[in-house]
Amino acid sequence: MMRRLSPLLTAALLALTLAGCGGSARDDDASQITDPASATPVDTATVGGTSASPAPSETVDTAPPASEPADAESTLKAAAKDVVDNLRDRDLKSLASWIDPDRGLQFSPYSHIDVDKDLVFKAAELPSFKDATTYEWGSADGSGDPIRLTFRDYFEKFVYDQDFADAPNVSAGKLLGTGNTPSNILEVYPKASFVEYHYPGTDKNGGMDWKSLVVVFVPSGSDWKLVSIVHGQWTI
Repeated sequence: MMRRLSPLLTAALLALTLAGCGGSARDDDASQITDPASATPVDTATVGGTSASPAPSETVDTAPPASEPADAESTLKAAAKDVVDNLRDRDLKSLASWIDPDRGLQFSPYSHIDVDKDLVFKAAELPSFKDATTYEWGSADGSGDPIRLTFRDYFEKFVYDQDFADAPNVSAGKLLGTGNTPSNILEVYPKASFVEYHYPGTDKNGGMDWKSLVVVFVPSGSDWKLVSIVHGQWTI
């Protein structure tokens, strides 16, 4: 009887042995999965952990986070700097691109804007430095005489008579240069914002030789438009 059962037992033992080997082979295959993108094995022990690669349906945003929108004062100062740089370089073409298309650009020789006499130019009408026309720019402080100058002469006396692009003091929304004549910028332009480029006065002259250049803007969408260039100095 034992001899007859021996072949059967042998076959059964052989089948169990093969089954065990087959299971072991499958476990070894499951422990390494080839990444089709890199054709290298990926340790499945890390799947679900911090070092696992994203699933094919996932996307990874590698773009840097968007920067925060600049605040109004920063954009205002940037606009003012560009305008003052244009004035320093006498780049009237670039300056014209800042001018408000509806209001135009008003030039005021003093801190108090004279809405009746101060000249206003649209961008396309801005005079050139070669323009020999004598314009009347308002009334001179003290004497009240008409200020009659070419655009070049007015520019050199009542716009860029100091290197304002390199002014030691720059202020947004608050005037540093004050004299006997009060500023009325916000009365003339209620919704405006301004930046002042200021040279303080010297002790030699009792502080009365201060000079300022004020550039005045109104909001236009997300940008600014230039409406006035105001020259500031001590007035009687």
